[in-house]
Amino acid sequence: MKLKALNLSGFLTILKCCLIGIVTTLVGIVLFAVVLKFADLNNTVVVCVNDIIKAVSLFLTVFFLKRKTDGKLLIKAIITGLIYGVLTFIIFSILNGNFAFNMSILLDLLFAVIVAAIASIILNIVKKN
Repeated sequence: MKLKALNLSGFLTILKCCLIGIVTTLVGIVLFAVVLKFADLNNTVVVCVNDIIKAVSLFLTVFFLKRKTDGKLLIKAIITGLIYGVLTFIIFSILNGNFAFNMSILLDLLFAVIVAAIASIILNIVKKN
């Protein structure tokens, strides 16, 4: 079975879905920053909530990707997770004011790819039922 090459419209669909996820991530982080202003939470809680925000955003991204495309959702979700991870790194590095390359970037990319793949599997299972 040959895998079709990703055409331009398919790539643009993936980018649009990634932008939905990035906007969701930004909104979630801004809302959480407001909560942090009034609550004193330790660093572990902050990291966990940030990961939950990213996971929910990725699930929403894959959900919209599933609605806009047909077939090969797992492969497209993995590509989407990778692009989402790279774009969020670039955006948050710009907002932070520095580009620091370290092991946590690779872990964030791996997290994004795994969550996107899991989301695609869950969405495919829900569709069948």
